[in-house]
Amino acid sequence: MASIPQDQTTFLSSECLLVYPGRSATPQLGSDLKRRFPQWQFTESFSYLQGIVEAASHDFDVVMAVVDPTHPQLHQAVAGLRSAGSSKHRLLLTCTPDTEPLARRMLGAGADDYVLYPFDARELDQALGLPPVDTSSPGVPSATMEELQQLSQALECLAGRPKVLLQRIADLVRLALGARGAIVVVQDATATSGEAVNSPVLSAPLTTAAGTIGQISVIERADRPYSPGDAAKLEHYASVIANLFAAASAQERWHQLAMTDECSGLPNRRFLHEKLDLILEHAVRDHLQVSVLLFDVDDFKSFNDRFGHDTGDQIIRTVGNLFRKNCREQDIVARYGGDEFAVVFWDPHGPRVAGSEHPGCALTVFDRVKAALREVRIGALGDQCAELTISGGLATFPWDASKREALLAKADQALLSAKRGGKNRIYHLGVKPERDLGC
Repeated sequence: MASIPQDQTTFLSSECLLVYPGRSATPQLGSDLKRRFPQWQFTESFSYLQGIVEAASHDFDVVMAVVDPTHPQLHQAVAGLRSAGSSKHRLLLTCTPDTEPLARRMLGAGADDYVLYPFDARELDQALGLPPVDTSSPGVPSATMEELQQLSQALECLAGRPKVLLQRIADLVRLALGARGAIVVVQDATATSGEAVNSPVLSAPLTTAAGTIGQISVIERADRPYSPGDAAKLEHYASVIANLFAAASAQERWHQLAMTDECSGLPNRRFLHEKLDLILEHAVRDHLQVSVLLFDVDDFKSFNDRFGHDTGDQIIRTVGNLFRKNCREQDIVARYGGDEFAVVFWDPHGPRVAGSEHPGCALTVFDRVKAALREVRIGALGDQCAELTISGGLATFPWDASKREALLAKADQALLSAKRGGKNRIYHLGVKPERDLGC
C-alpha cells in the first residue's frame, strides 16, 4: 500500500476508512467528506474495534476517526488504529472544538494529525498531507464561453419564468461539470438534464440568507472521475444559483407589491389592465365571453367625512372581500381606484353550466354582495351599515367592445348611468338602449 500521495493523479484514487464511535455523527460528517473528496472510496465503521478490524484487513490510504471523549480506552483505541494494517496509512482524528485538547493528546497514541469539525477545506487538506489547490492551475475547471452564454440565457428568465429558469440551470450544471446527468431541486420544483440522477456522485446545497432552498446533484462524467476542482466548481455554481433564485424570488415579491393595493389587499389597476389584456387575447382566440363590472360605494365620501378615514378603509376592505368571497377562483376582483372596484368574469374553457354565462353571473354576485352589506357591521358605523349600498356598470366582450380600454369605458358609462338612475343598482349599456338590471 502506498502512503498518501503528494500529486493530484494518485490523490484521485485514495481509499478512506471512516471510524465513528457512534452513529449520531455519521450522516453529516460522512456527506461532508464525500462532497469534498467525491473521487475517494469510503468504508465506514461504527466502533473503534470494528475500525481496527477493517484497517487490519485492508490497505487504506487514510484512516479518519472521530474522537469520542466518553470512550474509556480512547488512547488504546487510537493506538490500535495506528498499528492495524500497514504503518504507511495516514491516521487523522476529527473532533469538535471542545474536545480539541483531548485530540491533541491522542497524537501521542500514534495519530498523524487532527482537524476540527465542521471542516475548513484548507485545514483538512493540510492535515491529510495534500498539496494546496491552486485555483489558477489548469487542474481546476474554469467557466467556458458556452457556460457563460447559458448563464446569460438563464438570467433572462428571472422575470416571471421560473420553470424555464430551473431547466436552464439544470442544463448549465450538466455542461459545467461534464456530467451525464444533472438535477436541480428548489423547494417543490425539479428540473433534470441528460440522464436520470438516481445515484448522485456530487451534490451541493442551494443556500441563501433565508436558509437552504434546494440542492443540485450530478451523476458520473463520461470521460473521467471528478476532481477536487470539479467539486469546488459545483459548490461555486451552487452559490451562484442560490443567489439567482433569491433574486428571482425578490423580484417576484416586488412585482406582487407593485400589483397589489395596499389598503384592500386586492390586485390594483395595473394588474387588472395587464391581466384583462391577456384574458381578451384568450377570448379572441377561443371565442370566449368576458364581462367587466365596475362598481363603487354609494356616497362613500360622506361615510369618510362622518366616521373618519379608518372606517372608510374598513368599508373598502369589507366590500372587496365580499366580492372576492362570492366570485369564482378564475374571476378577478381588483381595486380600481378610490372607492371604485372592477370585477372580470370569464370562463377559461368556456361556460360549463348555464349559470356560468355572462352577464348573468355578474348580476347574481352583485345581488349577493348587496344583501351581505345589509348584514355586516363595520367599526364606528354600527347599525348604519345598512345604509351601505353599491352601484355598478356592466360591459361584455365581444358585444359591447373588443378592446380593454373600450370595454372599461363602456362599463364606466353604465356605472354613471346607474348613479343617475338612483344608485343602489347595476346598469348595462349594450347595443340595445340603456337597461336597468335591478336595484
